[in-house]
Amino acid sequence: MHWKQLKAYRLENNYRVGIIGAGAIVESSHIPVLKVLPGISIQWVYDRDTSRSQLVSKMFRIPVLENEEMEKAIEDIDICLLTIPYGARRKYIELCAAKGKALYVEKPFAITAGEHIDYCKLFQPYELAIGFQRRYYQTAGLLKNLVRSELFGRLQKIQFNQGYFALKGNKPFLSDAALAGGGVIIESAIHTLDQLLLITGATAVNVKDALSLQKNGIDYDSKFETVLSGKDIFIEVGAGISSMRNLSNGVHFFFEHASVMCSMSPDEKPGIFDKNGKRLSLDIGRIENGDNAGENARSIGAAFYFFWKDFLSAIGTKSPNMTSAVNSLLTTSWIEQVYTKINHRS
Repeated sequence: MHWKQLKAYRLENNYRVGIIGAGAIVESSHIPVLKVLPGISIQWVYDRDTSRSQLVSKMFRIPVLENEEMEKAIEDIDICLLTIPYGARRKYIELCAAKGKALYVEKPFAITAGEHIDYCKLFQPYELAIGFQRRYYQTAGLLKNLVRSELFGRLQKIQFNQGYFALKGNKPFLSDAALAGGGVIIESAIHTLDQLLLITGATAVNVKDALSLQKNGIDYDSKFETVLSGKDIFIEVGAGISSMRNLSNGVHFFFEHASVMCSMSPDEKPGIFDKNGKRLSLDIGRIENGDNAGENARSIGAAFYFFWKDFLSAIGTKSPNMTSAVNSLLTTSWIEQVYTKINHRS
């Protein structure tokens, strides 16, 4: 089926979506969610790898777009979903902005705060979203409310480890810094860094030090120390990120009177320990019933659903919210500071 065969329409609160990039995240998460959201029509899918776009087309009965038809096709949609590698996105971001279309960009969005701000200036604040879907995880909501409630006293320190070693190939673009934007920090660990900002309510980031094993702009094994601060907030964060070593994975939150350990999966029940490291059996269900408890996702699919629903709400009400790119600038700033420290030492 060709995209021109699908009748273009636009009704109040109905949105026509075009998809650029037909990778695994589109196949497994975005399209299944878009298919069940009311008022959404997927007009076409495009991928430079035609075998991918043809596969997705057959799986979901979505028209395939040819690259030479891109400009006209974008004119006939309301929202573009962009999931191709970081280094190949600029022309599509600028084209969507020029055509006045809303845009949902998968991370990584930008590698510097300046770049982030420049892209945001091209759109209305409610028209541009960055795919930090893990903000909606139930675990993140629970930890946010735990910090705010001060049930165990004030949060003082965080240790975040993410490290997996596997003898297998990976996507070719991940070894090209110009396309990927960096290595495992920006490609994967960025999600947890973003969650930590949400959980702590920090309004400023200061990376104190960073060490990294990298080659040609790709980080493979890194350590960095950060201070998160804000109103009545001063939290030290240590991070170990690796694609070469198996680490003791998870996030350890150190409060005044106890510590909490979790892997940050969507619906995990965190482990709670006293100051001596003894596991405690506590009912923290009342903490889970904090703000927006009904919008906390217990699965990856639910997180994508809530994110898309809120992005559509932002567009419909013309009001930015948690999905909006303007509200994730601090995450980009954290990434920029880490890479600046790493590159300075190289």
